[in-house]
Amino acid sequence: MDQVTEDRRNRAGRHRRAGPATASPRGLTAESALLGLLAGVLVVAPWTRSGYLLLLDWVSGPNQALTPGLYGLDPAALDALPYRLVTHGIRTLFGPGATSWLMVLAYFPIVAGGISALAGGSRWRRHPAALFACLNPFVVERIQAGHVPFLLAVALLCPMAASAVHARRRGRWFAARPAGWYALAISVGAHAAWLGGVLLVAIALLPRPRLPDLIRTIVVIASAGCVYAYAAAVVANAILTVRVGDDDLRVYATYPGSAGLLATVATLRGFWRGASDSSPEAALSVGPAVVLVAAAVAGLARMCRRDPATGVPLAVVTVLGLLLGAGVDGPLGAAYRLAFDALPLFEAMREQQKWVALAMIGYAVGVGASVETVVTCLQFGRSLFLRAVAVATAPVLLGMYATVGASLVWGLGGTVRVSHYPQAWYAADRIMGAGDESVLFLPWHQYQPFAFTADRSVATPAQAFFQRPVLSSDAAELGPVRTNSASQRMAYLDRLIAAGGGREFGQLIAPLGIRYVALARDRETDVYSWLDTQRDLEPVLRSAELDLYRVTADGTGRVVSARDGDVADALAWAAEGRLGTETVLSGAGDGEVPSTASGGIRRAGSTQWRVEAGRAGWVVLPEEWSANWTAGDQVTRPTVAGTVAVRAGTGAFTVRYEPWKWLRLGLAVSLFSLAALLVAGVLEHRRELYAGLRRRLGGSGRPGDGGGS
Repeated sequence: MDQVTEDRRNRAGRHRRAGPATASPRGLTAESALLGLLAGVLVVAPWTRSGYLLLLDWVSGPNQALTPGLYGLDPAALDALPYRLVTHGIRTLFGPGATSWLMVLAYFPIVAGGISALAGGSRWRRHPAALFACLNPFVVERIQAGHVPFLLAVALLCPMAASAVHARRRGRWFAARPAGWYALAISVGAHAAWLGGVLLVAIALLPRPRLPDLIRTIVVIASAGCVYAYAAAVVANAILTVRVGDDDLRVYATYPGSAGLLATVATLRGFWRGASDSSPEAALSVGPAVVLVAAAVAGLARMCRRDPATGVPLAVVTVLGLLLGAGVDGPLGAAYRLAFDALPLFEAMREQQKWVALAMIGYAVGVGASVETVVTCLQFGRSLFLRAVAVATAPVLLGMYATVGASLVWGLGGTVRVSHYPQAWYAADRIMGAGDESVLFLPWHQYQPFAFTADRSVATPAQAFFQRPVLSSDAAELGPVRTNSASQRMAYLDRLIAAGGGREFGQLIAPLGIRYVALARDRETDVYSWLDTQRDLEPVLRSAELDLYRVTADGTGRVVSARDGDVADALAWAAEGRLGTETVLSGAGDGEVPSTASGGIRRAGSTQWRVEAGRAGWVVLPEEWSANWTAGDQVTRPTVAGTVAVRAGTGAFTVRYEPWKWLRLGLAVSLFSLAALLVAGVLEHRRELYAGLRRRLGGSGRPGDGGGS
């Protein structure tokens, strides 16, 4: 008996056992999606009020916009994946405050519908599976951490897996729907490339792979990979990205918890910040934890017997997700380190617990199958023993849902409310207004607590709040990994701030195009008392929440002169009052110093500057240094401050960031590829609907399982 015949018999048996409830699989999928939507509404309801949602890695503010990463100008934020553009479009339509909770809400119906389609069967399997995918410790921890794009990518992998199983059952050589879902997932989060790839390969290989399964999976992965054409442009142009090394594996290792590593991972927990005040563990006592694991194992075992095309690959990826999720301290620790060093792009999985997403998907289907078994055992005609076991098991399963749900619904159990920025922030924004010159935000931390977040640590939200470009710290400050940034500007500011700014801090930061310095007074105010001693910082706002200073020095444009030195030299010259507007370079000093010349430049676009005619000499642009900034045949050099210096003549000229034309092309290819796959998936779905309609009207055609997504 071949695989197709066996799968058809399995489906027919499931439909007979389940009865009329499975007559419309698509209707049941829609019901599950609505159930997920209801669960999501219960989670985000408190966040729909006026204010802004601020989580650890998910912040919003009144002036949130695309970052320079769209153009490849920010090594720490290459933001041009289609997801970023779509999110910006939603933000434009609904506002940044609403978008912050709408993106969280989107996870729930997507994952619920996808899990329902993947699980198949009756309502008693589908709906509990969908509800578990919405309410489980993994989701609680990730929302607490503000990993919203990651959760959305995981949600999209569920309909991808359902459509991949559907395509295997139909024995196709190509299937557009799994490719479309996979492309959507990886366009939202890079981690989905690895997680989804493992799912697709498992579905293709287990059980008993056939040639069409292998060919189809290779084509699906390759076609979906076209949405990363933008990334290819990044690599081809040698654009700087974040640096990831072996220390990251230790810093982002799975948190073992009080029960030990394996027990923690088996209950879908272990986010590396588990001991942090920002990301407390989802509380699971021994009883619910045992029920969770037992229900998942029993249900997956039943699925392997009754529906091997779904059960076997899910059981395997569940085990693999748990083993890889244990990370470098788990059973596969040595293999994980080897993969991290040898496999291209595997550094995206530096946070090892993200692999537990695969186990979460498997657990959801397993729990759904277990609930269906319990309900079946409660029916009349079953043995007294089975009914007694079912009666005892049902409240325990309900208790598991209630335990996890209590820490998630109504704004993470009431622990997170929307935040309201202080009036002093709005006053500072009005004083500064809009403009190309930047504001330096202090304290100098990537994550920090604020009074208006109820002292919860969040990513510094200044970039989302102020109209002007903001320079704030990108230092994670995690033991041996202080930062992953390759930004020379950030390294320069690190040195200056650690040294207490010197006596002319304004002159030292002027080459970065900084016009204002903002200091939030929630904490560490005394640490930055040296700001009040600077001769080139003018206080323009004093308040209990925020101080604002205006930088009176200049340091960009036609500065004409240059000095040969380093950061230490610049600090010494500033302390002695001998630093002017001249640029500080390594091995290229000329002209009179200190210089008083500046200006004569204007931004002509996101990736180009216009330099007006003027004195011959050096021109400083307040952009992150890259050799890709070109000005014809004129020499460009990095300054000590990490900005761009051009050796210019007297005439006017334009400085351009050359990779943007290739990045723009790569982005267009990415968007076109994604759109083409989505259209192909819709057309494929319509063809199947029409074929099903013809069969019901008496036509002929291959019987389908109705479980596609």
